[in-house]
Amino acid sequence: MTDVQLAQVCTTIAKYMTLYGAEIHRVEDTIKRICAAYSKHNAQIYATPANFIITIKGDMPVTDTVMVGGRQTNLDRLGRLNDLSRWICLRRPEHMAILKKLNEINKRPVYPQAVMYAAYFIVGGAFTFFYGGNITEVIFGSLLAVVIRFMSERLKAVKASAFLNAVVCSAVISFLAVAIKSVDFVSGFDKMIIGASMTLVPGIQITNCMRDFISGDFYSGIYTLTEALLTAAGLAVGAGAAVAASLI
Repeated sequence: MTDVQLAQVCTTIAKYMTLYGAEIHRVEDTIKRICAAYSKHNAQIYATPANFIITIKGDMPVTDTVMVGGRQTNLDRLGRLNDLSRWICLRRPEHMAILKKLNEINKRPVYPQAVMYAAYFIVGGAFTFFYGGNITEVIFGSLLAVVIRFMSERLKAVKASAFLNAVVCSAVISFLAVAIKSVDFVSGFDKMIIGASMTLVPGIQITNCMRDFISGDFYSGIYTLTEALLTAAGLAVGAGAAVAASLI
């Protein structure tokens, strides 16, 4: 495998690992091991949640870079990428064989929409119950979580940011929760809003940023923490503005 092909393979694997939810230090470690398997022990690697840069120092230094955007958690594909990296280090296959396996991983099926809507329904109701909602509030909390899933899919189609997604979704379900309360279906709307909004809480980002801080990747940790805090702020802004407007 040439240095150019190795750089292309490394940037592609790093991109998808970051895209599917891997911690930055794990991405860097994986790429270092792949380079070492091909006797490129002096490769220089720089990874963040937004981009990845690698320089392979051979007779002629080769640098490749890739931007990462629209991250989505997919632990199945991430696990397959980890297996692929181990296979590469063990077998040292050719360039096209690796790209073929990468293509197979990216074509792996995800959960059907019906399963995702059912999961949101269960999670929204469970958190509404956890925060003290009665059976009626639990049912409406579940339905509001389904609305969040529907809105998130529409916003994802137009490439909306996580912050905008949080603002719009929390505002919509807050308007609906206040409307449900106004017709006396329930005694309060707060538990429904909190329960449904838990489906938008950036738990994985917060976990990853803490792991980045622990491993010394402070830039990546700050980047991910900022993204998580902005998402949380978006939830508060959307819900607060919608409730305030509804009660005027």
